[in-house]
Amino acid sequence: MDLLLEAARFATYTAALQLFGAAVFQQWLAPAGLRAALDARVRPLALASALLLPLAMLAWLAATAGTMGDGWASVLDANTLALVLSATSFGHVWLPLLIVAAATAGYTLLPRSGWLGLSLASAAMLIGLGLVGHAAMASGFDGILNRLSQVIHLLSSAFWLGSLFPLLLSLPFFRDPRYATDCDAMLRHFSGLGHLAVALLLLSGVTNTWFVMGGVPIDLGQPYQQLLLLKVGIAGIMVCLATINRYVFVPAIPDGGPGLSQLARGTIAEIALSAFVLALVSVIGTLSPG
Repeated sequence: MDLLLEAARFATYTAALQLFGAAVFQQWLAPAGLRAALDARVRPLALASALLLPLAMLAWLAATAGTMGDGWASVLDANTLALVLSATSFGHVWLPLLIVAAATAGYTLLPRSGWLGLSLASAAMLIGLGLVGHAAMASGFDGILNRLSQVIHLLSSAFWLGSLFPLLLSLPFFRDPRYATDCDAMLRHFSGLGHLAVALLLLSGVTNTWFVMGGVPIDLGQPYQQLLLLKVGIAGIMVCLATINRYVFVPAIPDGGPGLSQLARGTIAEIALSAFVLALVSVIGTLSPG
């Protein structure tokens, strides 16, 4: 049951972050010419993410029902599922989120679905995801601040991590004279907003840790604290790698320099590390802090 819950959490977060990143990249980062050229590459990524999202959320709901009920016998039990949706704070958030996820998947299937609509829908999904899990433990004013911090953490993570695949897909256009100006503008937009996203990510991450760990004694023998420390370490490596990508590899792109291939390898490394971080988050969210 734990494995199903962790897998469902991983798939849900991955799909939501990737959908948001792809939509934001196309809507606000890529200039019109580059956006049109990238559409055929990025749209299948967004479609796959949008279709996966409601399925992953249903699996998360089923795993929650199994955890709260009688194990695997409750996973597909209609009464238990209905009870989770109607009588728990998780269910009160999850039911409208499922509706939004299903509507988003349907919208993505439309021939002319716009990136702005997908940006707003995926942002709504991330906001909803920020209202469940450890962020929902606190009540009162602290609870509001904790949820707000978690929402900021998810949105900033989605911008940074979700944009990595579209960035990777855009790299072949850097050598095409027709898109050189657009690619340069895209990199400048991504770099400027990326700095803000990383700053918000780090600040909200510290805030979330303080809310969850407040009053809990430090004990690195606890699995939660071990995995949290590992997550912090991987995130630090990713920040260092992103800095190298921006300030070492990007300046080496012009005039046929080696920067383009170096940036591609650096971006692939960031994507791999981000998948590892999401896997850690998926497990950490099922554990008790102390």
